Amino acid sequence: MTDIVELKSDGVVVYPKTHVSAVEGITTIKGEKGDAGPAGPQGLTGAQGPQGEKGATGATGPQGPAGTNATTTAVATQTVNGLMSALDKKKLDTLPTITFSKVGSV
Repeated sequence: MTDIVELKSDGVVVYPKTHVSAVEGITTIKGEKGDAGPAGPQGLTGAQGPQGEKGATGATGPQGPAGTNATTTAVATQTVNGLMSALDKKKLDTLPTITFSKVGSV
């Protein structure tokens, strides 16, 4: 059974834009230009030529200095940079709350 849900943004019901391809059960759309029709069979792929010789590998350089582990970096606040910028943290904290509520089933 499929649930029917209501979508709310900050407590207000919203109706998202969608595309007919997202609607179950609709297989074609007949518009001004009509249906494009089914695609034909895929043609054969041409032969691939031989692969050339692999070149020599150069020397490996010395390892660089140890960096700061991300797990030791402070978390961001709306006023202090951390794992993200303070500006991004402020934007993230002010995103609208989206909720889905079951209102029935089919």
